Amino acid sequence: MEQNSLPHNSSQLGLIDGKRFEDWPKWEGQGVPLRENCDLNNPRQKFLWMFTALPGVKGAPLLMPVDYWEMVSWRQCVLGGDITGEPGLKYVPPPTMANPWTASGRWADLSEPDEARATLAEVMDQHLTAADKAEIRGFVEEKLGLRQDMPDIIGGHQYRLADLSKRLEVPVEEMIRILGDFGLNVTERSLVDRSVADRIVTHLGL
Repeated sequence: MEQNSLPHNSSQLGLIDGKRFEDWPKWEGQGVPLRENCDLNNPRQKFLWMFTALPGVKGAPLLMPVDYWEMVSWRQCVLGGDITGEPGLKYVPPPTMANPWTASGRWADLSEPDEARATLAEVMDQHLTAADKAEIRGFVEEKLGLRQDMPDIIGGHQYRLADLSKRLEVPVEEMIRILGDFGLNVTERSLVDRSVADRIVTHLGL
């Protein structure tokens, strides 16, 4: 079951502050629902974070889609539930990036020292394949606008020689000669690895 895929007839009864369930904003936080990324004034989110990594749950922090737990949170508010104190536990996320379907994390005593969190660079080095890294790099480049003047990148780590030549304003024949100096036998339709392209840019003093 995919997240946010509940049936259309799941409308909730009751009003809170004169508004229906559908009138309150849905949770759109990153990762998994936590107290820090939920709006405690929103009945759809007030108790939502409490259902992350329920007791006995292994391998995934949420057994149902997030919007199901939003309805449970709403029902608790409609029936008079409220938060009356501060949490007696803290959520400890998994060592890798948390999402609703993997790596459940755990709840721990407040006195337990915080664990050192892996940096994004460490996560990428230790847990991602070369293909995953290339895909992420391509995604980041596209979102940051780094691909706007070179639309024909292949897989985020290779260029078509003709496109690279056009981008650098160097004749294709000159590019082929330069690559020949690097010991590569190519044509204008060849794909050039990003690391080789970087060496060409350095070679040309660009």
